[in-house]
Amino acid sequence: MEGCRKVARQRLLTDMLSTVVDSVGAGWKVLIMDTFTTRITSAALRMSDILDTGVSVVEDLDKAREPLPLAAIYFITPSPASVQRLLADFADQPLYPSVHIFFSNRVGPDVVEKIKRCKVLLPLLKTLKEVNLEFVMIDGRTFVTEHPHAMVRLLGERAETVRGDYEGELDSIASRLATALASLHDSPAIRYKAGKPPEPGDAPGASARSVLTQKLAQKVSERAMVLQRNGVLPPRETCDLLILDRTVDPVAPVIHEWTYEAMVYDLLPVEDNVIRFNAETAAGKSESKEHMLDDATDELWAELRHAHIADVYTTLSKRMTEFQDKNKAAKYQTGKGGVPPAGGMSTTNIKALIQALPQFRDVLSKLSMHIFISSELKTVLNSRNLTDVGGLEQDLVYGDKNSQDLIKYLADNSANLDPSDKMRLFMAYIATHPEKLDPVKRQQWQKVARLDSQDMSTVCNLAFLNVAVMKQPGSQVGWIVVWCQSSEPVGTGGYLQRCHQ
Repeated sequence: MEGCRKVARQRLLTDMLSTVVDSVGAGWKVLIMDTFTTRITSAALRMSDILDTGVSVVEDLDKAREPLPLAAIYFITPSPASVQRLLADFADQPLYPSVHIFFSNRVGPDVVEKIKRCKVLLPLLKTLKEVNLEFVMIDGRTFVTEHPHAMVRLLGERAETVRGDYEGELDSIASRLATALASLHDSPAIRYKAGKPPEPGDAPGASARSVLTQKLAQKVSERAMVLQRNGVLPPRETCDLLILDRTVDPVAPVIHEWTYEAMVYDLLPVEDNVIRFNAETAAGKSESKEHMLDDATDELWAELRHAHIADVYTTLSKRMTEFQDKNKAAKYQTGKGGVPPAGGMSTTNIKALIQALPQFRDVLSKLSMHIFISSELKTVLNSRNLTDVGGLEQDLVYGDKNSQDLIKYLADNSANLDPSDKMRLFMAYIATHPEKLDPVKRQQWQKVARLDSQDMSTVCNLAFLNVAVMKQPGSQVGWIVVWCQSSEPVGTGGYLQRCHQ
């Protein structure tokens, strides 16, 4: 998966932007994208990469734009909203004299027909292609299909009451996964974990949850077979695709992690991989700054992101000491005893200092940034007593402590804890100790933890992840997953293997 970002980059540059050769506008082009394709592009390319292909302007499809005498490259999703915005650009007078359209995913015949009927657009249209690139890179090894409402639509009670949202969400996820397979040129052998059969007392939506992974596996398989028939994917399997839902591990989202990256995203304000903060300048003023957490541009982040936080503190301290010892500019700035050297510098030393300054600034900037981030984490850890909370979470999950230890800790410390941390303690315990809660105990726990009824409802919503939260009369707790006991062919070049409980 390390090459996944490279694949996305190559698809955008080689298969799309560089293929547009147009004499209009002296060869310069304008790139128009919608919200989602902007996310796709910004995660894989830098602005300099785009400019190198002859693109001089980048525009937002959803915003009003002025006409430009340049060839237009549209990279958009084939969604009704984006298609409508495209057609609106050519409703009366064209915004651009030459048009090249690249859709991120498979285009339906209705979209093609709408484009054909647009009398202003059709004579100007020089390119109409499906790029098959509709996923967002998070880092060099991870991509997402961007479905923020999937848990509500697929695992909640809406999964059965609003079937259109349920099926639509599955179709969208399958379609975007298929574009990832097309980009990676991999034919998958698809395996999925079978859902838990519905039982009396299950949370609403149990029937839909029970077939969720099977339905998604089927939809991905159908799209993969279409790509195989079209020659986009190899005829034989080249990889395994394992489909799980969150019910396989309900503990991971709630327990506090102690690795650097997990803590940064959990405890600090990070949005779209950018951390924003206020820093004090040399003049003593507060200044707003931001830093991109990207393993491709920040070597220190790539090195430390999966390290335990204790190792991060040690490494950063060591690196700062080494940097000050070796770097000429740093030596001059600190001098002996931390003050600049008396008597100034010789001409030779000044020349060496100037040569070292660019590297000095870049390295020191990133090093200082991570020292700042780690100190912010330490502040949050101390203010929220997370060392104790995290230790208790792990003891509860591994069975070293029980509900009595949990209630005693909350009785003694509840006033000093953040409500979300108290909820996570409850959820860590309930997820690993099924059927330990009843209506009376729920009220007692809520009172001891000083939570409100909505907070406790959130805790009990673990039932939507097939956690047996409340005691059920006559029920037997416990089930074991046995992987891939049988398989059924779903078409040439692919198998769905059902993983039984």
